[in-house]
Amino acid sequence: GIQGEMTGGPIARNQADDGIHFRIVQKQDSDEVLQFLRKHFYPDEPLIVGSKEGHQDPEDEEFTLAQIQNATCIKAVQQHDDGERMVGVLLSGPRSNKEVKHLSKETSRCGSTNWGMILQILARAERGSNVFERYGVEQALHIHAIAVDGSLRGRAIGARLVEEAEKLARQLAYPLLTVDCTSLYSAKLCERLGMDCVNIIKYVDYLDDEGKVVYKPPQPHEYLKSYALKLE
Repeated sequence: GIQGEMTGGPIARNQADDGIHFRIVQKQDSDEVLQFLRKHFYPDEPLIVGSKEGHQDPEDEEFTLAQIQNATCIKAVQQHDDGERMVGVLLSGPRSNKEVKHLSKETSRCGSTNWGMILQILARAERGSNVFERYGVEQALHIHAIAVDGSLRGRAIGARLVEEAEKLARQLAYPLLTVDCTSLYSAKLCERLGMDCVNIIKYVDYLDDEGKVVYKPPQPHEYLKSYALKLE
């Protein structure tokens, strides 16, 4: 899921002078990306903090970092006198119309681990949004995670990362850009960018086999909302 930056108001467009540039994440960036996610993504991710364990599994990190090999992940870097530092990252990868089958298989393999439970709710979101049939396409570029340096929130870095992903998806001839938003902030961001809301799961209604609520994230996070943007 993504839980993007906390920004209100319209997305600022005149920020070319703030020294922030966007680049494709390379394999050698993996360690830096992982440390960045541990600091700026996982501690606020509703499916992590709202879970029973309250922390991510190694398999979660492994899966997220594995997206780098697709050459579809983007980092935001800010120039400084002594070089540059990462201030945001978006991790995305290809997704096909066989995704529901794939997620179900992975869910069975991982069982009731934290990662297994996350795969389960994502499989539910995938079935509910049914984007491949809905838009008549066979593949999409799917955004798995967005993280922004907390000290730079308000500069629309999250929105700019999504816009860069949209550009990249068009260049690579993907017909669709998709994302599952686990937080209120990322959902608002996708709405402001004009994406279609294709499915909603309310956390209090998402129960385990014993009828207990699986995820209890802090307010204001109440829904997992899935979004799609047709690119053709």
